[in-house]
Amino acid sequence: MFSKELFRRWTYQVFAPGVLLREKYNAFRELLRFDDLCLELIAAVEDVHYGAAVADWARVAHLTRRLRLSVSEMVARLGRLSPSRHLDLAEYAKKVDFYVQMALDVPAGDMAAPFVRPLEALAGDADAAGGKAANLARAAAAGVPVPPGFTVTTGAFRYFLEACELRPKINRHLRRVDLSRPGEVAEAAAAIRELVLGAALPEEIAVPLSDAAKALAANPGGEPLLLAARSSAVAEDGRASFAGQYESLLHVAPDDAAKAYQRVVAGKYAAKAITYRVLTGYADEETPMAVLYLPMVPAAASGVLYTRDSGDPGAPMAVYAVPGLGGALVEGATSPERLVLSHDPPHFLLDRASLDGEVLAEKQAARLAGMGLSLEKAFGAPQDIEWVQTPGSELFVVQSRPMAVESDKDAAPPTAPRERPGIAPLISGGQRASGGTAAGTVLFAATVLDVDAIAPGTVLVTPTLPTTLARVVDRLAAVVALSGSRAGHFASVAREFGVPVLTGVADAFVALHEGEVATVDADAGVVYRGRVEGLLTRPRQARADAGSPVAARLARLVPLLASLTLTDPASPDFTPAKVRSLHDVVRFAHEKAVTEMFSLVGDDARGMASARKVKSALPMSMYVLDLGGGVFESAAADKELRPDQIRSAPMWALWAGLSAEDAPWPEGPPIADDAALDRTSAGIFLGEDRHLASYAVISDVYAHVMLRFGYHFTVVDALCGPKENQNFVHFRFKGGGADIAHRALRLSCVRRVLAHFGFEVRVTGDLLDATLARIPEHVAQKRLAMLGCLLAATRLLDIRLEDAASGETWVDAFVARTDR
Repeated sequence: MFSKELFRRWTYQVFAPGVLLREKYNAFRELLRFDDLCLELIAAVEDVHYGAAVADWARVAHLTRRLRLSVSEMVARLGRLSPSRHLDLAEYAKKVDFYVQMALDVPAGDMAAPFVRPLEALAGDADAAGGKAANLARAAAAGVPVPPGFTVTTGAFRYFLEACELRPKINRHLRRVDLSRPGEVAEAAAAIRELVLGAALPEEIAVPLSDAAKALAANPGGEPLLLAARSSAVAEDGRASFAGQYESLLHVAPDDAAKAYQRVVAGKYAAKAITYRVLTGYADEETPMAVLYLPMVPAAASGVLYTRDSGDPGAPMAVYAVPGLGGALVEGATSPERLVLSHDPPHFLLDRASLDGEVLAEKQAARLAGMGLSLEKAFGAPQDIEWVQTPGSELFVVQSRPMAVESDKDAAPPTAPRERPGIAPLISGGQRASGGTAAGTVLFAATVLDVDAIAPGTVLVTPTLPTTLARVVDRLAAVVALSGSRAGHFASVAREFGVPVLTGVADAFVALHEGEVATVDADAGVVYRGRVEGLLTRPRQARADAGSPVAARLARLVPLLASLTLTDPASPDFTPAKVRSLHDVVRFAHEKAVTEMFSLVGDDARGMASARKVKSALPMSMYVLDLGGGVFESAAADKELRPDQIRSAPMWALWAGLSAEDAPWPEGPPIADDAALDRTSAGIFLGEDRHLASYAVISDVYAHVMLRFGYHFTVVDALCGPKENQNFVHFRFKGGGADIAHRALRLSCVRRVLAHFGFEVRVTGDLLDATLARIPEHVAQKRLAMLGCLLAATRLLDIRLEDAASGETWVDAFVARTDR
């Protein structure tokens, strides 16, 4: 392949050099397009890593795959520009790409049968059973009463997606997930749920699931029992609670167990669940869904037990109880009975608060506390426990997970309102559901039509605490609710994210006004009007994804994408062997491509045979080759060009400087390459000979200009278009007719002028190289016009300058004339 490319290039160079110039230019423009795309993609991944954007891991993977492809295309274009150089770049780029792929990798996980396993066989096996089922099996093993059940494993979930070819389709939707665009999150969620619900459940899962459901529901001598199908994803009820984010179904007939399975799996892709998963730092593949089936337990009462009611190690236990099933309790739609018990046996009742009479007897509360203590010891941490009491007063645990608590310093119990001089609480007497203090702009939930309406820093006033609020938890400064409790699922989520939440504030919609700023002190149960700086000294809890799997992968991935080792093109270390990231590959390819274009045409002007002469009043001979779009269509057939027929933005800007009214052009014969003339036999050359002339290769946004002025030459290579990241101006200046001291004096003047206008300048002997890159189009045009003026003004300057003082005077005068 390499030999074929070299042969093709050699053929063009010999027989059709003009075609080769066009091909090189096209390859260069394509390389710049990929360079621009690479930098955008690197920035997009960095935004996720550093928290400026919050997106699904599928989006990060998609952006990275596009970046890898674009880098490969850049390397290929550099090969077309320069087939015989930088041959090892592709190999070093492949090595970096290999490590990038490793950093992207998310383990696929097991999908082996059996897909249905009894609950008691899965104690602690969260990889197969998910967090909820594995914890419940551990609770049973600890001797706590738990209903019998079975689990459809995470392997079944993976097999379902594989057999129905759903994973690629799901990822195509997930890669759209950027939480700054919640509307798109909802659209992606709806599309994925439709995919899952529309797929045919494989018989390898459906048959054993149906058999197990019928066996669990068997009720000798009576109607089959109804079942509960509960979510049990990996990571659920673990480091992150996922409280209330997934779907669980109650009163499921055994014949509908398979349909219920698909609904629970589809619930994994509810907008709130996707949002929460992204915020807590998990990839979708890292949270495969298992489904736990339990028989419905007839509920006289149910609720939640916190084995520590706060993060304080000395905190008591708290039981929250409601009559019947506890759906309204965990959904934050009701205020429950609250019983506070001593943590250690014999679990004395310390306090009871009930709105509508006694729900749970003191004796039953003490029994629950004893079960909670057993679970706390078994799991080694305070527990958040869901329980059910039957009409016969039997108690069952149906869920146990680590408590989401505030840190110790944030978990101070409610105190009396902290009166401050001149500041009285606007609201007092609220109940802390999640501790902390924050200030923000008040918004009423009743007026919120969609999550886009909730701006970052909102204090949300709401009738209840629904779990859907998790979709905007990262935008909330605080929440003030009329009803709900610390036992609700959203309260757990708020504690994970450090969002203060007050409940039981009956007059919130009257006391507060939309659009005003309020300070919520959830620890004291009060709200102040305005921003009370003295209360806002506590830093908000770190993002919940800190230390997450996604954060860890990004920490490995981003240096491989974005770090920049190759910074100085003049350094001997600016080589492919020193490439350490894809950004290094992009930097190297871009720099060498620009260098290649800088030497686009040699001194012999090969490839300029079809160039056209520019007819102008300037005393110089200039030939122009149009690569496409460099001249107006009206001049397409003209054998000669006038300056006003030039359309190329950089060429026109340079010419505007060369032809400025005050440009010091002398009268006499056209300026040519005197050095080339001296080398010829007897000086026999026609005045219009192209060997002595200046030339330009142009397009609509590109110009490569070689100017021959007596005994010095200049090369200007510039791209000047609407894409700022692609624009550059390169300038090379060498030679002169005076002695070395006067040439050095002129070079010093040129260097000072260029430095004043922001160029990076390097001088070696009597050769000056200057660069200005990634600049707006109008700036590039102004700098090119300045260069035109500079070239006219510095012609023969090496002969005219007397000393350093005269050089300084000249620089000051030139800058004053052009810097406007």
